[in-house]
Amino acid sequence: MPTSLPADPSAPLSTALTPGLAALQARFPNHDWLVLQADPDACHVWRLAPQMASAIRHDLPLGYGQLATQYLGHPAAGAGQVEQVIEWVEDQIMPLTRSWPAPGPHLTLLCSAPDMAALIAQLPDPQAALHTTDAVEQLFNRYANHMMGGSHSGLQLAPAQAALLILLRECLHHWGCQQVALQVAPR
Repeated sequence: MPTSLPADPSAPLSTALTPGLAALQARFPNHDWLVLQADPDACHVWRLAPQMASAIRHDLPLGYGQLATQYLGHPAAGAGQVEQVIEWVEDQIMPLTRSWPAPGPHLTLLCSAPDMAALIAQLPDPQAALHTTDAVEQLFNRYANHMMGGSHSGLQLAPAQAALLILLRECLHHWGCQQVALQVAPR
């Protein structure tokens, strides 16, 4: 499903409901949805739920590309820099849930990002419509293993891909998502 959300952050939710999201909603009608449009320069989040009259939108002030440049883009980047990215992401995403209704049993994240292809390729079933949060956690653990100088099973990522993985992992964890749908957005 290579559809994507609009790159225009001022776009209303109605234009963000791409055929890909509509198809996922039709295929998984009992799921509540979070939509994360992750871009190198900014991130936009929409919370959708059947009990809500309209979506709740949030804009995050920094994109994963900026996180990569600021924390992960130099040769000495290591575990300490990864922890800094995690802390920054947590500070930005944890407060969002205060304005959301309680999640249903099947809260699912749709994440669209230009650098997503490298992460999708590493998943056990790259063609699956939905992936478990455990699959993303395993990717992160492989990346962390690489950052700590671990074995050959570590996952080496470009700084932007690593920052996107950290953002995705933290969103899934702190928002209580059970599954995730991943899409590659155009640059």
